[in-house]
Amino acid sequence: MPTYSEDMMDIRECIEFIRYNEKELRLFNVSQTNSLRADLEAYFETQNVRITESRTATGAPEDIAVLSNTAEVLGVLDVPTLRALLETVPRGPGDLGIADKEYEGILGPLKETTFTSYDSEQLLYVSREIEDRARRMGNGSIHAGFQQCSVMADQRRVYTDLARRGIDVHAYGVPDTEPPDFGPGHIHPIQTDEIAETWFVVFDGGGTDAQKSALLAQERDEDFFYGVWTYDPEFVDHVLDYLTQMCTPSIGDVNCEK
Repeated sequence: MPTYSEDMMDIRECIEFIRYNEKELRLFNVSQTNSLRADLEAYFETQNVRITESRTATGAPEDIAVLSNTAEVLGVLDVPTLRALLETVPRGPGDLGIADKEYEGILGPLKETTFTSYDSEQLLYVSREIEDRARRMGNGSIHAGFQQCSVMADQRRVYTDLARRGIDVHAYGVPDTEPPDFGPGHIHPIQTDEIAETWFVVFDGGGTDAQKSALLAQERDEDFFYGVWTYDPEFVDHVLDYLTQMCTPSIGDVNCEK
């Protein structure tokens, strides 16, 4: 993952940082385009990669794809190889890495730990997967932002169960109503625009870097979210440090805890 600033970023800034650092797969002078671009967009749907097309005045190079980020070129390959990739290798974040050694030049730089989506159903699936990680580990801490305390009631069973299994549960929401009882879990009613606009689930891995995970999403319109999720341990630690700082009480704070 690209190096980020050591300055503390809030939840919204973390989302924008990941969005800004998307990769670009640019198709140059593709003959017989057909549905190639649409197929690639579907294949790399959550991989934080943008598919673009260009035609040069000379028509060269022809049928070439260049993968790059904001700093450098990561790989160059021919379009026939891309077409074969689409036909041969299963797609989706759960499938990358399976039977794809032949395409390491293009898939290698994409086997990172960060994904993006506008699909609320997919974001919900990721949040459930992170909660399940915590449940399986049976220790560590999980931080969940619900936007409003009234929304917490719908997830009371899930998070009370996690807390009773020994997970250190922290739930955040704007105090629009009396928050529910999460048993041993901690509830943080926080009156800020950031909490009102964001939905997040962050697990510290329970002592195992490979289990660290975070979903961060921002409501861009009513019930319309743009979300990112990451399994990058350093980035997850950054988010956890920010949330811990947010919950550190100081005189005059609204960050009371139940």
